[in-house]
Amino acid sequence: MLEIAAICTTYFPASHADVIVSRWLEPHPTDARWGWQPRTQIASLYIAQPRPDLRLLDTPRSQWRNLGFNPDLELGQPIARAHSVLMFGTIRDALTLGGASLAVDGILLIGEHGDYPTNELGQKLYPRKEFFDQIVAVFRESGRGVPVFCDKHLSWNSDWAKAMVAVARELGFPLMAGSSLPYSFRLKPPLPAGAELAEGVAVFYGGAEVYGFHSLEAMQAFIETRAGGERGIRAITTYRGDGVWEAMARGAWSRDLFEAALAACQSVTPGDVRANARRSSSHDPWGSPTAFVFEHTDGLRTAHIQLEGHVEDFAIAILQSNGAIHANRWEAGDSEDFYGHFAALDAKIQEMFMTGHAAEPIERTLLTTMTIAACMQALTTPGRRVDTPQLQIAYQPQP
Repeated sequence: MLEIAAICTTYFPASHADVIVSRWLEPHPTDARWGWQPRTQIASLYIAQPRPDLRLLDTPRSQWRNLGFNPDLELGQPIARAHSVLMFGTIRDALTLGGASLAVDGILLIGEHGDYPTNELGQKLYPRKEFFDQIVAVFRESGRGVPVFCDKHLSWNSDWAKAMVAVARELGFPLMAGSSLPYSFRLKPPLPAGAELAEGVAVFYGGAEVYGFHSLEAMQAFIETRAGGERGIRAITTYRGDGVWEAMARGAWSRDLFEAALAACQSVTPGDVRANARRSSSHDPWGSPTAFVFEHTDGLRTAHIQLEGHVEDFAIAILQSNGAIHANRWEAGDSEDFYGHFAALDAKIQEMFMTGHAAEPIERTLLTTMTIAACMQALTTPGRRVDTPQLQIAYQPQP
């Protein structure tokens, strides 16, 4: 059985390390309906920031119940012990299993959660690139590489993200990255591949950066299938506060598509959207609402509107050139099925590990990584159209 190394910033209950890595060790009873069954195994684990509460190390596995989202409770060490997974204090040792050269067949890089600084743009400075560089150093020393999955963004820094993709191409190892949200959406009616598209509008909740990335990934997974594939983004404009509603009134995006996306949401606060969404944010300096509008090189227009306080949903509405509208909200599961959309993500990651080919184009997440970084910068000058030659990344979806 192929052996996988898990490289994590931290590992506590309901963290990304938990909902991704723990499924290899303890599949949830509902995972099969999301397409997940482990056919590879976790061989080693590295945790950069173990949590301070170690009580689970002295608690029988049968008594771990209803742990919830608990950033202080260490889960990685006890679950590794329960399943005889080797723990290492360095990334190098986790990849070599304590030996002299690469000894695993795939790598999970989970650089999400943990105590890391946030910059003035609201970007949390997770060390994904730093971890990636240590992985690549082992590849170079060993004379070979293996597939790598990087959870969520490639990096908060666009130049670093480009460098990661360039190194993967140079050394010839498969690289996948991104959000679980593309695996949680089914538009109604289904969007046909190769369709001519006119516009797309998404609504989302949470921080403009941390959850805005998810919204970009979900939309991109649909629009990349359009006629001609993705051609990149030539310009972006962002809006904040009342400027969001003024932009919609001017036609910066379709009100009809906005309403269609909003109508698809289930978790909606009663009352007026403008009043509900007018609030500060604990996630970033921008508050709510915010909006990102993208002019794609081929003429497609897409928009993402953050409505923290009014919805707790992700939803998308896409307009075909023939007038058909395709819309729906995400189907992410919940704590009862251990956030089942991550099971679908694990299935795609494992497909890469087993076939040696990325199951999704890395260009998708390179584009979304660089786009969300450009949006955070553009939010400092809301309402100003910004040319984005760096985002003219053309690619085709996976067949």
